Order: sequence, then C-alpha cells, then structure tokens
Amino acid sequence: MKENVTLNNSEWCIMEELWREQPKTLMQLVHKMKEKQGWSKSTTSTVLRRMQEKGCIRYEEGEKARNYFTDLSREAVVLKETRAFLNRACGGSLGMLVSTFVEGNQLTEEEIEELREILHRNA
Repeated sequence: MKENVTLNNSEWCIMEELWREQPKTLMQLVHKMKEKQGWSKSTTSTVLRRMQEKGCIRYEEGEKARNYFTDLSREAVVLKETRAFLNRACGGSLGMLVSTFVEGNQLTEEEIEELREILHRNA
C-alpha cells in the first residue's frame, strides 16, 4: 500500500470481504455489497476500479470471471490507518488519544483493564 493511500468507508467494506475470503469474483462482491450496502453492480465496479488504481487490490483472469485479491494484510492496513488518524486527530500523541477517552469517561472498566494488560505484556 502506498504511503499516501487511505481507505474510505466503501473501500473498507470491500477489503473486509476480501480479508474474510479471497479470491472473490466481481459478482460475488456485487451480491455482498448489494446485501450489506445496497450498492448496484456499477457502484461496486467503480469502487473496485478505484481501489485497483490505488494499489489496494488486484485481479487475475479466471476461467469465467476476474478473481479479486488483496496482498495487504488487515493488520498492516489497520496499523497504517490508526497512525494516520493519530497524527491527524491528536498530533501523533497516543497519550492525548487515551486521555481523551479516559477523561471523557469513554472507557469501560474492562477496556481499562485490557489496556493495563497490554502495557504489562509489552513493558
């Protein structure tokens, strides 16, 4: 994934389907996006084309249809998107992000305990 590429909500929907199982044909994606998003075939095709141009997905010609793949791991994309959000919203400060949630009473006791465990494991 190129450094300046980010995924919009529509692209996330497609990526989630490909991470769940790949390859998928155009028609498999069309049916899933119709079911989940209410998209038409042309909308799904347009999103796929744009994602291809961005380097997020690729296709290979199959016997009857194109098979769509992504070589991007979910973990790598989540990390990149999280860093981009952190930089944009909090000036890159993880402390600011966490304190915003804590001070706004947005974290449950379970989430706070989960954070403690993560910090303890990685300390």
